[in-house]
Amino acid sequence: MPGNISSKNPESQSVFENPFVKTLAVSVLMAIFLVDMGLGLFEIFSTKASPLPPALVLLIFAVMFIAGMVFYERNGLDPISSLVGGALAGFGLSFVLISLVGGVQFALGGGISVLGWEQVTSAVAASMVASVVMLKILSYKLQDHFY
Repeated sequence: MPGNISSKNPESQSVFENPFVKTLAVSVLMAIFLVDMGLGLFEIFSTKASPLPPALVLLIFAVMFIAGMVFYERNGLDPISSLVGGALAGFGLSFVLISLVGGVQFALGGGISVLGWEQVTSAVAASMVASVVMLKILSYKLQDHFY
């Protein structure tokens, strides 16, 4: 039936299949995460305290360490290299999570109004450009490995 909302038009394209929409959505999400991490680092350095309790940070590190170690071991690394890779993955992901939580605490505590919306918006815009550049470089470098 023409005009029905649920009817499928084989010639129409979904919004999420549009390359512009996909790239814009990914760049906006990456930019928000980057700015949130930056605000989190600002919060951590200004308060000189972690936004998460040390026991929770250690638990996050342990889970990410084990997951990273198993991942690298399953992909053929020797035991020592998988331990080092797991430790780096645990440290990196713990750092990302702590800075993200710090950024959320900073924003909810009124920190964005202290910095000013113009600076935060400018940081998101710059991060959008940086994330698109990173995505394009990464896709160019990895295209030989997956095709």
